[in-house]
Amino acid sequence: MKPSVFERHMQTGIQVLLVALILWAGTELVQIGRQSAVLEERLATQGLTLHQMREELRSWNDTYYRKVDAQRELNEIESRIDNLDTRVSALESVR
Repeated sequence: MKPSVFERHMQTGIQVLLVALILWAGTELVQIGRQSAVLEERLATQGLTLHQMREELRSWNDTYYRKVDAQRELNEIESRIDNLDTRVSALESVR
């Protein structure tokens, strides 16, 4: 039994629709692949930038005087001054 003309046209329409969907899916996959490559490149660039910034920050730690270090040394100096004041006061009271 031969399919009717309507059935053949319906089958052709379905085949065309399937081919169009396959082409669309292929195009979308290619675009996603391109976007993925662009994102990978951006991530690599940002990773390199981050690495450079970390290295720069490490070099700054060697160059600049940190507040914690300054405060510690200031406390030591103030302690030494207090000790000297105590010694001077003790010497002055002896005279």
